[in-house]
Amino acid sequence: MRREWSSPAVARWLRVHYGWVILAASFATLGVMYGTTYAFPVFFVALVQEFGWSRASTASIFSLNMMVAGLTAPLVGHLVDRYGPRRVLPWGAVLLGSGLLLSAATGSLWHLWLAFGLVDALGGGILGPVAHTTLLSNWFIRSRGSAIGIAFAGMGAGLFVFSPLAQAAMDRVGWRGAFIVLGLVSLAVLLPLTVLCQRDRPEELGLGPDGGWEPLPPSKIPAGRAAGATEGASLTTALRSPGFWGFVSCFFFTPVSMMSVTTHQVAHLVDLGFGKMTAVHVLGTVGMLSSVGRVMFAILSDRIGRVWTALLSYACSALGILVLMLLTPAAGVGWLYLFALLFGISFGARGPIVSAMTADAYRGRHYGTIFGLIHLSNGVGAAVGPWVGGALYDATGSYRLAFGVAMGSVGLACLSLWLAGGPRPAAGR
Repeated sequence: MRREWSSPAVARWLRVHYGWVILAASFATLGVMYGTTYAFPVFFVALVQEFGWSRASTASIFSLNMMVAGLTAPLVGHLVDRYGPRRVLPWGAVLLGSGLLLSAATGSLWHLWLAFGLVDALGGGILGPVAHTTLLSNWFIRSRGSAIGIAFAGMGAGLFVFSPLAQAAMDRVGWRGAFIVLGLVSLAVLLPLTVLCQRDRPEELGLGPDGGWEPLPPSKIPAGRAAGATEGASLTTALRSPGFWGFVSCFFFTPVSMMSVTTHQVAHLVDLGFGKMTAVHVLGTVGMLSSVGRVMFAILSDRIGRVWTALLSYACSALGILVLMLLTPAAGVGWLYLFALLFGISFGARGPIVSAMTADAYRGRHYGTIFGLIHLSNGVGAAVGPWVGGALYDATGSYRLAFGVAMGSVGLACLSLWLAGGPRPAAGR
């Protein structure tokens, strides 16, 4: 008798519910995508030194990446709704790895705009939160917030792993060689994960969600999961709901603040006289702590409510940015890690919380498209923040005003989420 060696077959043999395989694969996929893309701050100083670009121009590479990834979100959502995550995700792996490899061959600003700002960004947009939130919402219902938080913790783990890896590679083979290392690693990890491991729904394997070994009866399958289901919020209904625009504003202002700080924190610490590796370790610590924070705040949101949990995380972000803004060359290393603690524990915490809120509010067969439109504003905000931070530095010679603007954006994000008021039942549900 021929033994089947597919991922589901191995999981059955091990008596591991395949939902946990989906969760682990999502954690790793998001970690590699996020870790390689958000290692760009490690390259920032080297690019400025080699090409003599202004900080706004250098930051525009990362801004374009964020913009393109955000603009692809509605299309990714539509493709995921139509074809399923399993048929979409492998294309992201190919594009992400190709973009990193092409970045190594660049010699001008527009080359990096094309390689990192466009090709890598298209891959990141496909591999990002839209597809995985949709996927995980199929596999987890009762513990949706916790599951999304655990998967999104991979983003912080990726930052913790790939930032020091990029710096170590750069020290040995230069920034071009470091891009090659990241590109090869991403292809080697992502292609098997996306091609072999992912399955769209537990029903495909005769399983139920939330670790259930039997599929749900059709009457209990949530809107949009059963074949031919018509329940769930329509796109028109979502666009007319006040909560939708609250989510859009929240997804815009949050990355304006967080991406501005993330992109420029290494350069800021080097400007203050700290060693480059110390600055990179602080960035990696932010990533490590963000993994803890994503899970911690996501689990907390399932217990005390999503809005209050998100507001608590915003308070930590604001305090962390304040510490960074007030740092001086005489500050001890302890202050750097106080910033890393406050900023890191809350960095990315809103992603799983607000994603779960949107899934609670708009789940259904159109959810991917709806969330894609909401997530578009995240890309716009993530593009605006780094560029504005660089432009303010070029104008003032300091990051103090840029970080002040970042703190103001945190406040506007809080207001937006509060006005959204959490999930509002849609008429079509």
